[in-house]
This record gives sequence, structure tokens and C-alpha cells, in this order.
Amino acid sequence: MSMDAGILLSEAGALNEFFALQRDPVFRGVGIPRGDGRLVLVLPGLFGSDFYLEPLRSWLRRIGYRPVRSTVSINAGCPDRLRTQVESALRRSTDRHPGPLAIIGHSRGGMLGWAIASRLQDQVSHLVLLGSPAPAVVAMMRSNPNPTQLRIAASAVANAGQRALRLLDPDCTVPACGCPYTVDLRRDLSPATRLLSVSSRDDRVVGSRATQVSGGENVLVNGTHSGLVYNRAVYPLIGRFLAPNG
Repeated sequence: MSMDAGILLSEAGALNEFFALQRDPVFRGVGIPRGDGRLVLVLPGLFGSDFYLEPLRSWLRRIGYRPVRSTVSINAGCPDRLRTQVESALRRSTDRHPGPLAIIGHSRGGMLGWAIASRLQDQVSHLVLLGSPAPAVVAMMRSNPNPTQLRIAASAVANAGQRALRLLDPDCTVPACGCPYTVDLRRDLSPATRLLSVSSRDDRVVGSRATQVSGGENVLVNGTHSGLVYNRAVYPLIGRFLAPNG
């Protein structure tokens, strides 16, 4: 079996995690601290959209938050274009509900979340990364002033992302372009922004070493990369982390 086929086979386990979550009392909010009504922007991973994140958003709504859709139809291509789109949609929500904002980003969505959090600074109270290589990418961006390419995920996934970039945004040369997105990634987060990174020791897409944050919490769980958004061990971690008195 090729590595690519092995990754696909292992990721099929995300369906089991989805069904296990539906049966778990935590999905109904049992034992989870109540939220304070703040906005929570939820960002999809590579090639993902808001659709597969609906269980997470519905759970956030049940426990007392206001989840915000990314409006991204497919998280692929130029990240600066995507960040601009997300921020435009987010602005409509923050105009209606001013106050602190939390961000949850899955995989590549964590990189968008990091860039947005660095731009908004202390407006962002919490940043949750689920299987995201954002910490490693940020470290590489800061250590190399003229990067030409960033490869953190498994080669098959990284190659697919690069092909999508050339197809959707042929003029985009990120990270060599020096666009606002790359500037945002290099900027420090606000000291007021609490940071949690959750990764899986079984992840064959993004290694757990690439997800480790400094100045925040790092938690390892079992399960697939895709299934981190359904993992019943992850939901209590998010609930406690976001809790007003957490």
C-alpha cells in the first residue's frame, strides 16, 4: 500500500469519530461550562468548507456561544484572498455583536486563524488550533526573510495544495510575495490572546511536532487528522478553554 493510500485509509476513521460524538453526552453539552455569548469564528482545513464544521458550530451554539461561518466554499488557493473574504464576513458579525472574539481553526484553517488573530490583536481572546501546522509555519516565516515554499504536511497533501494554488490563483507566489497575509503570520499575537493547540498522536497528515505552540497549551489526543473536529476528547478541552472563568 502506498503512503497516499495509507493516509486516505487512516482518515476514513473520521466517520467513526463523528458517530461516536453523536452518542456522547458531551455533544449535548453535559458537563461543559456555559459560554458567555461571544463570537467564535470556525475555520475549515485544506479543501474544506463550512459544511463539515456544522456539528462543531451547533455544539458551540448549544453551550452558549455565537459561532461564525467562514463563508469559504473551499479552503484552497491564495491565503490572502481567503483571509480577506473571512474578515469581510467576520466584520458583519462583529458589527452586530461587538466584544471579544474566539477563533477555532482546523489544519490550514489554523493558519488563517493565526493571521487574523495577529491582525486583530487583543480583540481575539482565544485561538484554538486543531491539527494545525500554523506554529511551524510561523516559525519558518520568522526565521527565513525570503521563503519560497513551505511544506509541513504530508507530501501528498502539500502537493495537492500547491496544485490547487496554481489552478485557483496562478499569480499567487505565497510566501515569497510578501503579501499582508505573510506579514500577519510574522507578527506576534497579542499577549491577551490565549492559545490552545490540540493534535493527534495518530495524525499522518500533520505531525504533532509541527503543531506545538510556545506560550500556550499543547494537548495530544488519539484519532485522525480530519476527525479532530468530531473527536469527543477534543470537545471538553475546547469547552474548558473557552469558558469565561477557564
